[in-house]
Amino acid sequence: MKTRLTVMAAALLAAGCSQNAPQGDSYFPLEVGARWEYDVASDISGTLTHQTYIASVDRTIDYANGDQVFIRRVDVPGNIGVEFWLRKDALGISRIAKRTDAENQAKLDNNARTVIKLPLTQGAQWMVPTDAFIVLPKGDLGLKDLKMPKILMSYNVEAVEQTVTVPAGTFQHCAKVVGNGSLPLYADAVLGFKDVPVENIEWYCKGVGLVKVERKEDIVSALWNSGKIVMELTSFSMP
Repeated sequence: MKTRLTVMAAALLAAGCSQNAPQGDSYFPLEVGARWEYDVASDISGTLTHQTYIASVDRTIDYANGDQVFIRRVDVPGNIGVEFWLRKDALGISRIAKRTDAENQAKLDNNARTVIKLPLTQGAQWMVPTDAFIVLPKGDLGLKDLKMPKILMSYNVEAVEQTVTVPAGTFQHCAKVVGNGSLPLYADAVLGFKDVPVENIEWYCKGVGLVKVERKEDIVSALWNSGKIVMELTSFSMP
């Protein structure tokens, strides 16, 4: 479970002269040395937990065709760190590869995955496949090695001028991005197969980046976990 949540924070998610204030007008800053710390509250099948996630832009590398790739890390105390390779172009920011600290080389994605579309305007839409982060087998019920299907999420920018309050402060000029999808799953012998609704809401603020995420994966089943995750920015620094 912790590994899945680590990937989410980053999937959904890098210190010099720090400034704890918005810098510039980017919804997704990628300056090397930028750092964000989040509190992640999980309510999964009635069990409440809190974790600290740290995201940072570690470095850049020169990639094929002269493209510059930004290496964004996610670190969770007690877990293996994860690097996400992000490419920025006129269409937006996309993930092209991932590497954990246990791996020598990054693994290229079969297809680039849109992280955020640029320019980020109200009504902008995109689709991206993702994994289940909450709906996972309960205990050892013979489902531990089951390969979970991908969830095709449809994202829509619902607003671009919201004000959001999180532990790190109150931020203006924030974009609200809402994603919806469904997970086809065998619920149990009574319900049979069912489409589990998945909702993912993200808030990005100019000069700060991602400040809040709410994710819900709801199913009533004796076989599967269900619940909600809320990730909120607690501090940040920009180079």
